[in-house]
Order: sequence, then structure tokens, then C-alpha cells
Amino acid sequence: MSGGPVPPFSYEELRPFADAILEEAERRGTALRLMGGMAIRDRSRDLGGLDAGSRRYADLDVVGRLREVRALDTLFRELGYEPDQAVNTQFGTVRRIYHHPAGFHVDLVFERLEFCHEIDLRGRLELVPRTLAPADLALQKLQIVERNEKDVIDLFLLLLNHELRERDHGAIEVDRIVGLAADDWGLYTTATDFLADALVLAARTPMREDARALVAERIGELRGRMEAAPKSARWRLRSRVGRRVRWYRVVEEIT
Repeated sequence: MSGGPVPPFSYEELRPFADAILEEAERRGTALRLMGGMAIRDRSRDLGGLDAGSRRYADLDVVGRLREVRALDTLFRELGYEPDQAVNTQFGTVRRIYHHPAGFHVDLVFERLEFCHEIDLRGRLELVPRTLAPADLALQKLQIVERNEKDVIDLFLLLLNHELRERDHGAIEVDRIVGLAADDWGLYTTATDFLADALVLAARTPMREDARALVAERIGELRGRMEAAPKSARWRLRSRVGRRVRWYRVVEEIT
């Protein structure tokens, strides 16, 4: 592939490509779900006055099953995507990249997120249509250490459009997030840092006042539940070391 900047795409421009991929995967009986900012925007009917319409995307993030890697490789080739041979050879059992002639790429991972922290997605790819379940979309954002404003606004949209509930795949399953954080001090630290930053940003981000209040309320509830949950022995042992030792992976962006 030639170098140079990737042209930005709006949600409306990338949505038909996402639809085509997801529909073809379903037709072939393969499990494939959209994740990341495009997935959150896909699930967001209320934008809360946020300037989400100006958001631009350079890629589509999807997750599938490793045992279906060959079927997915065939799917993308037949839809006109070019595999990134360098990335796919080096990271092929973890992550694959497929380039579209229009100028964007698809970033495919398998059954787990292995970025700043590891999030196991086995058994969770078919809980809701099209996208990962809202709790897993939230975890994808909350595990980011070097976050930017777009990541936080994605979380705002997710919280604005989904209630915090237990054992409800269509809502943000607070018990899933709290349970993982209560067993992993590193994930807990990154996630609560993220929520603290998000609460500050919510106060100054242009949005409707009712949306701001709801987002702030849900941030506070989620953070409070995480802080109050009983912690595992593994969590307590790691907490003694604290921030003196890095608690997250350094992630290199693949473009």
C-alpha cells in the first residue's frame, strides 16, 4: 500500500461499507461484530447536542472468531478488500488489516481485545445484533490509557443511549465491567482514571444540559460501583505495588 494520509470519512459515508460486511458475514454464518467509535455511533439515536456529526473515521473496527479466520479472509477478499500482508503475517492470529480501494481499512481482531489491557470476548460476539454488546464497547474505551477527546465523547454517547443494568446485554451490563475491574487492579486503575477525566470533560463539552446531567450521573454511578465492589486477592496484591510499576501495555498504532 502507498503511504500518505488516510482521507477521513463520516459515519454516513462508512455506514454502507459496514452494512455490507456485516450482512455478508451473517449470510455466510460467520460471527462478526462492529466495535469502536463507529459501533457506538451506530447504537446512538440521541446525540445529546454533541457535535458527533463532525466526527471522522479512518477505519472500521470489527471482531470475529479465530476459528473462522480463513472464512473471514475469504469474505474480505471477495468484497474487494486487500489484505495487508505485512501486518497479517506478523499479527495474523491476533489482528488483521484489510484495505479498501476507497481509502479506509478494516481492523479485525479475534475474540479478545489486546490493547492497554486484555478483555476476553469469547462467548460475547452474538449477544446483540451488528455490534459488540454495550458493556464491551464501554470496556474497549475504558481500557485506553492514552485517551483523547474522541474516546471520551464516544463514552458520552454510549452512556447517553444505554442504561446501566445488570445481566442485560442490550444495556451497559454494569456487573460485567465491575467484575472485571474488581479482579484486575490495572484495568480498574485505567478505567477509573478514564471516568474521572470524563467527568471533568463533561462539564465543559457542548451538549444539551439534560444530556450532560444524565452522562455525569451514569459516570458517577459506574465509578461508584467499581470503587465499592469487593476486590479479589489478585487485585489487592497488585494494589500494593501501585503506580510504581506500569500496569498497562504500551500500544503501537497500526495504520
